[in-house]
Amino acid sequence: MTYNLEKLENYYSAEHEKKIFCTKLCVEGKCFDILYDYDKKDEIDNFVSNFSEYLPYYVYNADTLEWIDTEGDVSTKLKEISKKCWNGPNVPSRDKNVNGIFGEVFLDFYERIVKKAKLACTYASRRDFNNNNENRGFDNVLFSINNNNNIEFVFAESKFVIDKSTASSALVKDIKGEPASGDKKAVVGHLTKGYMNDYITFVVEKNSYFSDLDKELLKPFIRNLNDVLINQNGNFIDFLINNDVRVNCVFFAIFKNQSINPADYIDAYDCIYSEAEKHLKDIGFKNYSIEIVFIPTKSRSTEIKGAIDEYYK
Repeated sequence: MTYNLEKLENYYSAEHEKKIFCTKLCVEGKCFDILYDYDKKDEIDNFVSNFSEYLPYYVYNADTLEWIDTEGDVSTKLKEISKKCWNGPNVPSRDKNVNGIFGEVFLDFYERIVKKAKLACTYASRRDFNNNNENRGFDNVLFSINNNNNIEFVFAESKFVIDKSTASSALVKDIKGEPASGDKKAVVGHLTKGYMNDYITFVVEKNSYFSDLDKELLKPFIRNLNDVLINQNGNFIDFLINNDVRVNCVFFAIFKNQSINPADYIDAYDCIYSEAEKHLKDIGFKNYSIEIVFIPTKSRSTEIKGAIDEYYK
């Protein structure tokens, strides 16, 4: 299993990473403000090929992925499997303009292929079978093992929207929530202790993704966590805080903008960062990091999403 998963990851890295995640740029003095640039010549085609070939890796769990034949024409095989994914019960059949899966797939590619993080919660496990609603909670929950052999958790949100302003306001709303107004229901903020505790309990109880290697890596952490949860009546967030487990919050957005100078986005970066930092401190986290990743495109979001949607027809 590990062999096939590694071969797929190597394939994505070699064939697709530089199509979108080519040149990493940062605001001077702020390494957490990140912008990716790439060759815009075949922009829409590159987004379509990246999405269509990566979708199976996003949707399926390790037990399914091990059966993908990584010899020969891998691209054609992945595209065939991708169409089965898209038309299957796990992917919501929703209007392309409101379907969150577009941003989620590119976020997942960034975290698992570019950053080499490991998945803690599968796409399928976050959705009820045959449910046409969006995923529950965070768009991605991952973990990594740092240089000191300690586990770190990643909680990530993604947006694939019209412009910088929309990206900023939508990500801030995910962070802090929104009160009820008129016919609109209240939106619960994701970076709150109650929400994070409830969500991670859902992840631990329902998820069945982990490969054998991942289970071995997580075993000491899970053993200690279960002792606190079961025998000491504790909770997940307090366990992270008390054990100084690092939490990385990633806010990822794709939107149309001509500028590839990260300094031109400082207002949006700062708005998202300050809101996230405030909420993390309110929860009680001391060991945390915040990463904001922008990908400005030449094409409108509706053009790119429309081309991906058309590919599957």
